[in-house]
Amino acid sequence: MKKIIIIEDETIISFSYRLQLERMGFHVIGTARSSDEAEALLRDERPDLIIMDIYLKGPKTGLELAQEIHAKDPIPILFLTASTRPDVIDAIRDLKGCHYLAKPINSDSLEDMLQQFARETT
Repeated sequence: MKKIIIIEDETIISFSYRLQLERMGFHVIGTARSSDEAEALLRDERPDLIIMDIYLKGPKTGLELAQEIHAKDPIPILFLTASTRPDVIDAIRDLKGCHYLAKPINSDSLEDMLQQFARETT
């Protein structure tokens, strides 16, 4: 698992994730700020993992986008979210191949989760 797409509406946060991931040896093959940008990016790219926020710009939430992605391709998704709402956490857990980390994210937690995804996909 090396190729990652980041879907995050806050540019500075997306850039921070990109730097962390690249330092860990991952290749960020694209970023998107909205559900529309993400859909366009995913038409051309097939990542090993998607890192996504729950709340995005555009007509869809991260959860809705994840459901649509998984209807076509079971790409693992890691949600990074500030939401602690039980309905959101339950919805993430209901999506097969999805996990989450609560913001703010620290590098150790992110790296541990990425290693867990790598074990699950091998």
